[in-house]
Amino acid sequence: MKFSDLVNYSIRSLTKTSLRSYLTIIGIVIGVIALVVITSISEGVQKEINTQLSAFGTDKIFISPSYSGSGSRSFGGGAGPIQSSTLGKLYENDIASLESIPGIKSVARCIYGRTGFGFRDKEITTMIYGIDEIFFEQWENYISLESGRFYGDNEQRVVVLGYSAAKETFGNDEIGVGNTVTINGNEYRVIGVLKKIGTSLSAQDDNSIYIPFADAKDEFGSQLVKNEVQFISIQLAEGYTSADVQDQIESDISANHKLKVEDKDFMVISSDYINNTIGALLGTLSLFLLFITLIATFVGGIGIMNTMLMGVLERVREIGILKALGATENTILSIFLFESATIGFIGGVIGLAIGLMILFIAGEFGVPYWLRLRIFLFAFIFSTIVGIVAGLIPARQAAKMDPVEALRYE
Repeated sequence: MKFSDLVNYSIRSLTKTSLRSYLTIIGIVIGVIALVVITSISEGVQKEINTQLSAFGTDKIFISPSYSGSGSRSFGGGAGPIQSSTLGKLYENDIASLESIPGIKSVARCIYGRTGFGFRDKEITTMIYGIDEIFFEQWENYISLESGRFYGDNEQRVVVLGYSAAKETFGNDEIGVGNTVTINGNEYRVIGVLKKIGTSLSAQDDNSIYIPFADAKDEFGSQLVKNEVQFISIQLAEGYTSADVQDQIESDISANHKLKVEDKDFMVISSDYINNTIGALLGTLSLFLLFITLIATFVGGIGIMNTMLMGVLERVREIGILKALGATENTILSIFLFESATIGFIGGVIGLAIGLMILFIAGEFGVPYWLRLRIFLFAFIFSTIVGIVAGLIPARQAAKMDPVEALRYE
């Protein structure tokens, strides 16, 4: 039998049992949808994280107190209350120790607190960050000005707003350079508005509100112990990496806190640390979701096998006629394998189409995804192979039938 005859014969057979074939395809469709969506979103998230980490650069290190307990801790302007309990604290003398370590170019302090933020007759409660002016220089590759300027040494009662904090916080009442806002009931003059960072992972950074460190001590000093610093940002000198200075950082600050390094009450966070942590988390999540995908695909494969077995039982006499006309076992095997492969392939096409629709809709809501050619190819190959494997047993059963017994079948 020619290949074209094989194709035509198989397709005609499938159309005779179209309803059962369509129901069988659903299992494959679900598996391919899960495969495409999970893989694309997982790679999209990883790509976006890498993009932001590359913007941070490998020359940045954060130091934060250790935290425990439930809840989340975030540095974005829209962050909720800090629910975790503090295991340690950082102090001004830690800053002095860090500045003396070779390889460290600059150190910036940060304290923060939730308080009232008002403009005109409106007010909300949000997170306010008090940072040293050197912070803006450290992060010049990540944050930049849309208008105005950054504050300098010894300036007071001035504020720099993230793009969303200025443009969206109070609806149609946009805040611009030169406007006056209130923070904790005190008036501050807006001197700068940042450009939109614009990635789905930077929404909180676009909502950030920055005031001078000294002003923040006045606003939030009652919430802190003497000389406390809540967060430290470090920029390394050219040619140095986090690995070059991390041990010295941990040793010096632990000594300041009268602790052993292994008992340290703070965290040293580098871009490598963030990348490895998030990569491990995404890898675990992807494996879990892939397991669910395999279950869905297995169910789809069982459906194809059941359909093909039913097809063999319904077509016993037809198989006998084909063999009587000279069809070999390989020909019969090829017919049924091609039918099961076609079911799998069609399921792959439909699943891929629906998966793309889901990704495009998710993208409108800010969910990152990355479409790659290998995902398309794998979806088609994967679904087709599932169809072939599922149809192998029914196809062999049909091929091994005795033509005489098959012709007697009613």
